[in-house]
Amino acid sequence: MSGSRKNAVLLARFVLGAATPEENDKVAERLETDDSAVARRLPSSEQAAWILLEVHIGAIAHGTVRPEEGLRLVIEEVLRSPELLPRRGQTRGSSHDADRLVRRQDEYDDVRRENGLRSTMRKSQTDALVVLEAREWMTRNATGRV
Repeated sequence: MSGSRKNAVLLARFVLGAATPEENDKVAERLETDDSAVARRLPSSEQAAWILLEVHIGAIAHGTVRPEEGLRLVIEEVLRSPELLPRRGQTRGSSHDADRLVRRQDEYDDVRRENGLRSTMRKSQTDALVVLEAREWMTRNATGRV
């Protein structure tokens, strides 16, 4: 990941409250030493969500992260952010066209409750569907924000 891309992801995680304590300290230090430049680069909550979605869903689509892990990051770092709670009548992820992908988490939960060959086959199927839906999401939504 390039330096500017890492920085965009760091700032997006900071804005959405998904940054680690070390990352928070790093951003706080930058704000103290060069507050105007860093503050100008801070994305809005909405922009931060799109940045992280593109990074995490892109990683699923390109096979650089396991589908279940990538989906976990989408949900935990982006869609569970207090800044992005679903509005009335919306499902989690629908505001960012990720609701179909997010629903696959229920399938992973079911697989974890099962045992044996059936669960192994179902996990493989779910992984394949998550990758397919991630690729479709990227086709519809990726803009090279990062």
